Parts: sequence; C-alpha cells; structure tokens
Amino acid sequence: MKFARTVLTSLLDYPKSISIVLFTVGCNFRCPYCHNPELVLAEVAIAREEEIFEEIRKRKITNRVVITGGEPTIHDDLLSFVRKLKRNNYLVKLDTNGSNPRMMEDLLAEGLLDYVALDIKSGMEKFHTVSGLNEELAKKMFENVIETLRLLKRYSVPYEVRTTYVPGLLDERDLARIKELIGDSTWYLQRFRPQKTLRTFSSFADTGYENLSKLASNFGTKVR
Repeated sequence: MKFARTVLTSLLDYPKSISIVLFTVGCNFRCPYCHNPELVLAEVAIAREEEIFEEIRKRKITNRVVITGGEPTIHDDLLSFVRKLKRNNYLVKLDTNGSNPRMMEDLLAEGLLDYVALDIKSGMEKFHTVSGLNEELAKKMFENVIETLRLLKRYSVPYEVRTTYVPGLLDERDLARIKELIGDSTWYLQRFRPQKTLRTFSSFADTGYENLSKLASNFGTKVR
C-alpha cells in the first residue's frame, strides 16, 4: 500500500480512545474543500509497509489503528494489510468515502473492522459538485456510497456518518436529503475551515460553531 510517512498518535480519531493514525496516499474524488490535498495528489514522501508496521509497534500506548487518507479503499492490498493488523491484535477504524462497496463487503464479511467513519458529502443532486467528479461518474459513486451505507447497517459494525458543511456548497435542503438517506445513523457535521484546501476559497463566510450547532440540532446530529 502507499502510505505517507506521517504517522500520528491521536486523541480524536478513534471514539473514546487513543489511536495511531495512518494516512494512505491517493484518492478517487476531488472534493474542492479537501484539507489533505497533498495526499489526494500524491505529493508526499511514501513509506513502505514495513516502515509503517515498525512505527505502529513503537507506539505501545494503544492497540487502536485508524486508516484514513486520501481514500484507503482504492488500494487493492488494503484487505491484506488489515488482516495483518488483526493478526497482531489491533482494533481497526477505517475512514472512507464509501466509493468501493465491494472492498467494504470483503472487510466486513471477515470481521476485520471495529469501527467505520463514512463520508456522505451530499445528496445526489449536488454530488458531482461536492465530489469534484463529472456527473456520470458522480452518479455511479453516489450509488456506491449508498450501497456502502447499506452494508454497514447489514453487518452491524459500529459506524458513523460524517458530512463537512461548506457554506455555498451545501444548505439546509441538502442536509435534509442526507438525513433521509441515513435514517437513524450516528451523524456528525464537520465544520469547514478554508485553509490548505484542494481549491482556494477566496470569499468564504464561516458559519461559526454556534450557528452550525443550531443547524445540526434541527437534524438530530452533532458537530465536530
């Protein structure tokens, strides 16, 4: 797999736990607000898998590993990598855009995931704009995301849905559509900050944490 050399120890990425965070390189989306453009565009130093495992072994403070990106599921060898983690008694959280339900089903069917964070970026209407894809591909990817959500519900793995709220890209109607899609899933709105993004946001009106919290309360969701 292609990993960035950066490996973090985090208090925020795995629910109620310290975790080791691994960043995969590359993504099949081009979300304009992405805050990891260097990962998406593969403009980082690459670490070998052996180096990554050595970094994990050094951090004896936790047995929880978060795999994020970029988009981890674009890598065919993700399955074998997670198997290796599980053989070494690690709990694994996967952050994903949901675009590869086939890979997700393989992971879930083997019981390899302990927690999943699924990004649902918008409803179908705006998905091409928010994901940075052409309309035909965006339609296919949106269907894949919904299938991934179905799989998470079917396999009953602990999971959450995340949506980055970008004023100007999304509004309350978009949030209402997402709510219809996800039902009673645990859902977080993430506050957008226009620093180091894939596309420059020159005229950005910050919703503010308090206003975003009020907006979230209308949909029974939480804010990060």
